[in-house]
Amino acid sequence: MLYRKISNIAKKQGYSIRKIERICNFSNGTIRTWGINNNPPARKLKQVADLLGVTVDDLLKD
Repeated sequence: MLYRKISNIAKKQGYSIRKIERICNFSNGTIRTWGINNNPPARKLKQVADLLGVTVDDLLKD
């Protein structure tokens, strides 16, 4: 669910998941693992939220 939400918001803003990972200096595939393990580090989740111009709550709510 988290991965899907990030992906949808990113697409609307012209970002690919890989581009977000590069900008945030994450390893390739980091965000995809959040689709399997919905427990990403808060710091990384905040980085993605800030980049996308949303709150962490926006990313986490159903």
